[in-house]
Amino acid sequence: MERSIEPLGDRTHDLLVIGGGITGAGIALDAALRGLSVALIEKGDFAAATSSASSKLIHGGLRYLEGAHFGLVREALRERHTLLRIAPHLVRPLPILLPIYHKSTRPRWMVKLGLSLYDWLAGRARIGRHAWWTPAQIAAQAPGIRTQGLRGGFRFFDAQMDDARLCLEVVLSAMAAGAQAANYVEAVELVHDAAGRMRGCEAVDRLSGSSFRVSARVVVSAAGPWADRVRAMDRPDQAALLTPTKGVHIVLAGRGLTAGLLLAHPQDGRVLFVLPWMGRTLVGTTDTFYGAAPDDVHAGASDVAYLLDAFNGYFDPPAASRDVVATLAGLRPLLASNARSPSAVSRECAMVRSASGLWTITGGKYTTYRHMAEQMVDAILSELGGSPRRMPSPTASHRLIGAPAADWTVYRSNEPAALARDFGLAPETATHLVDRYGSRARRLLEECAGDRSCYAAIVPGEPDVRGEFAFQAAHELARRPEDHLLRRTRLGLFHPELLDAPARMPCTEVRRSE
Repeated sequence: MERSIEPLGDRTHDLLVIGGGITGAGIALDAALRGLSVALIEKGDFAAATSSASSKLIHGGLRYLEGAHFGLVREALRERHTLLRIAPHLVRPLPILLPIYHKSTRPRWMVKLGLSLYDWLAGRARIGRHAWWTPAQIAAQAPGIRTQGLRGGFRFFDAQMDDARLCLEVVLSAMAAGAQAANYVEAVELVHDAAGRMRGCEAVDRLSGSSFRVSARVVVSAAGPWADRVRAMDRPDQAALLTPTKGVHIVLAGRGLTAGLLLAHPQDGRVLFVLPWMGRTLVGTTDTFYGAAPDDVHAGASDVAYLLDAFNGYFDPPAASRDVVATLAGLRPLLASNARSPSAVSRECAMVRSASGLWTITGGKYTTYRHMAEQMVDAILSELGGSPRRMPSPTASHRLIGAPAADWTVYRSNEPAALARDFGLAPETATHLVDRYGSRARRLLEECAGDRSCYAAIVPGEPDVRGEFAFQAAHELARRPEDHLLRRTRLGLFHPELLDAPARMPCTEVRRSE
């Protein structure tokens, strides 16, 4: 898909969405599939902020049961089932272990009760039933876990995703449905008509420096942690809507995990995850109040130490700060709250309409983005004079752009071998491409046109190949080295030296000037 800013300013759109994270992307797709003309703009790259710094899980939120948030959990479990169906190449079942030690604060019967309720709330959307596992079974799935005092534990199921690529594919699917979308386009001023009604924004293309107006009948801010900034452009005296909390993850070298773990921090009992991810180990997340500028969010030394303490409370050999391969930090755009602890701040979604007509959507979970978007577009249709009942959302059955029509299990069993045979590449490379691009992997290889240098590894020992960068530039809106290195791949996380010297990377060969 080509990035083009001209169509953004050449008409009055039904809907302008400001913010290209997963929520804004979901709204753009839903609205486009329901026949609205849509413009989507993002001041950085798509998924550049919170939507690429999540725990990489599509899950019901087992811990929310302790707060009796049954409706939120049921909705998330239903959406988990939907995403496994419409994006099976990016969202896949993941077994998760919940070990029980002699000194665990949550006894076996309590955990059993919670997991039984979790399975029941999932209903037909359940991936698999939870089961009790022996210490030996847990140790086999989680090498290095401390077995002293380990009574056993439960295995249950959730799903793991590639968050940045899932957001990107929602954007690409919206474009395929007719939406106009562009990254690196920033809304710098909101536009009102003579009656004070919201009618669009003045925008700047950060790649070329050009300015233009995007006109729309309805404007939605899905700006995440920047939502209050957008609201201030509408009316500076509006009260803050958000209480952002910061979530940090650390990445360690692979520990041979074949399942994730749900653990309680030894210091304060907070629930966090240790997960296998891209051949490494992901540990997170923190949850702390955050009052600084959203652009400055980063992992601090105390965040890293907190997560290392959690990991080292359960695993040998212990990890030190020098073993941290990468860090991820993002802000949860949660509603303003009087909650005393960050974990107590509501995760519920909220849609707020200002007096001028600016809609702001915030809160929620990555897992429930599709349903949030459906609710938002229902409200937009009502405002435009349409009927949501006559134009129901099709997104629960609309497969994303890389999802094959065939059953995923069958497709993944057959397609890598077919690609290896048809294009003469290594089986592991074919599997990597299918896992990342789904049904689009064949097109990527066709565009290599027999150039075997496309099959060469970008970094020795990593699965990413050179042909991916050209494909990402031509069809995935990648414009800067960090777009390739941090979101369309994760090479820049694991090899930060690539970001320090991008001129030596193949991605510079496909960068385009606007």
